[in-house]
Amino acid sequence: MDASKELAQIGAVAEELGVSPRTIKYYEEIGLVEPEERTPGGFRLYGEGDIRRLTGILKMKAMGFSLSAIRELLSARDEAREAAKTTVLSTAIERLSERRGEVGTRIGKLEEDLESARSFEREIARDIELCRKRMEEIEADE
Repeated sequence: MDASKELAQIGAVAEELGVSPRTIKYYEEIGLVEPEERTPGGFRLYGEGDIRRLTGILKMKAMGFSLSAIRELLSARDEAREAAKTTVLSTAIERLSERRGEVGTRIGKLEEDLESARSFEREIARDIELCRKRMEEIEADE
């Protein structure tokens, strides 16, 4: 083990990411992440790369991707990083391009949802203002 490498136990990683240790263990069970090392006692130890991967998984989940879609995307990215043949890279490019298109579609949907939420917020602000004006009118009449 490289002494300069800092590794964290699952509890610390879970706390940092705002998830339960069980969530991280589940992601390991289904093959999305693998701890960098284990202690002699079997404790999982995660490095910076593992934490980045988990952060990415959580971002994709927040965007509404299924775990199988996340697995597919991570697999394509892993293959691209490890590829030594142009045919593998070509396939990885194709798979990643498809996923990128899906992400673009999700971004568009999120932007629509955000605009809808902003519009609704403006409506509520108008309603509040109308209520305040009505209160002023009532108080002036009293």
